[in-house]
Amino acid sequence: MLLSLSILFLSIIGSGLWLSAIIGFGLLTAPLLHRELSSEDAGRLVGRILERAHLLGWYGGIILLLSIILHSLYISEGPAAPPFLLWSIPVILATSIWWVSWKKILPQTEALRIAMIAAKSSESDEEALEEGQVLFAKMHSMSVGMWKVCILLLLISLFGLAWTYTSI
Repeated sequence: MLLSLSILFLSIIGSGLWLSAIIGFGLLTAPLLHRELSSEDAGRLVGRILERAHLLGWYGGIILLLSIILHSLYISEGPAAPPFLLWSIPVILATSIWWVSWKKILPQTEALRIAMIAAKSSESDEEALEEGQVLFAKMHSMSVGMWKVCILLLLISLFGLAWTYTSI
């Protein structure tokens, strides 16, 4: 019983870290910075904070996955039950999507943002700068969409987790 509660507590910590990264940055920090600072300053600061938000979410996801593994090794008997699968599969998917957002999309958007700042200061081709802004907007939209999918999958896993532990 104590082991089961410890694993539950570990999964709550992981979920809390991940949700704090999503809510703290996506809903609170980024909109506030873009409202209060110039576009260039906000972009520079958001880029630095976004790396840390991804890292915090990654730690939360890894802790949550660790709790799933510990649950399967020490709590469940035999093959995984459907409630266990309900809250483990969305976490695996969300963690994968989070990693792609962090390691693939974020570096590309940051490099594009820096290139656009350099192009603005050098008074280069206006059409290329406009294309860069459109590409940046698409990448930003994709990143926001990935975060939304992650929070949806995380909420599904939390409901599955609550269902699993209340039916014990």
